[in-house]
Amino acid sequence: MQYAATAHKLADQAAIARLREKLLRVTTSCDALHEEKSTLSQDYAALIAHLSQEIDETILPRKFALFSDAGIEATFVVSNRRLIELKIGKRTVEFDTEMDTDADTVARVCARALRALSLRSGPLRVRPIGRATKVNRNGATCAARHLLEYSRLSQLQNRLKTFLKTTHSKSLGWVYHSADGQIVSHDPDKTIRDHLHKLLQKVMSENVGCRRLGRLGRAGPTCSAFEMATDIQVLIADDGNDRLLAAIPTSHLSKALAQWNQVFKRSKA
Repeated sequence: MQYAATAHKLADQAAIARLREKLLRVTTSCDALHEEKSTLSQDYAALIAHLSQEIDETILPRKFALFSDAGIEATFVVSNRRLIELKIGKRTVEFDTEMDTDADTVARVCARALRALSLRSGPLRVRPIGRATKVNRNGATCAARHLLEYSRLSQLQNRLKTFLKTTHSKSLGWVYHSADGQIVSHDPDKTIRDHLHKLLQKVMSENVGCRRLGRLGRAGPTCSAFEMATDIQVLIADDGNDRLLAAIPTSHLSKALAQWNQVFKRSKA
């Protein structure tokens, strides 16, 4: 009991110290903040952890910078404990503003950009550099917990391809359409092949129409299924601009959907 009480007391003291530091930094001049010495993030995982802590502890709109030995490499804006903008060099990390981009997608895109930056620039420091006037970004935001889900490099791999590997042996045929426009298929049965390819063209055409009109649904990973023939279901899965159509025996559908949920562990916004 005494050990537990001591541990709680130390945790409270640490939280108070962090709050005091935050209050001091809010009143510190921008010039002084530029010179502030902060913890050096030696690798990508440490960078994500440090950046996520800043996001989780920032309420009022604030601008931060990522410093390497060469100077400022990137800036990001946080408001109400959400990342609302990331700019690497002079390039702002962009999202499809015609879509209601979900937090998982935002976090994944930002994590990929930060990974590339950490490889290019080496160790980075996270420092606040002043107030921010930009407080929203068309709904394209994420919280610290979303970003932390991509702190491991394995999480940045192509998840749809990972899902395909788990369903390949159970499928009667599949078509994979990648973001770069390449189409790869496994279609041993001609009837199933023709059906999947025609369906892919229809889905692609409808998707173009949705983009022109403004998408009503949420962006990000989606998976649905419908009956193709007796005892056969067509599974349509999307992740960003990658798409998979697979013919799955109805008896294996529930297992395939369970594997989808296992691969795409998405947090709610």
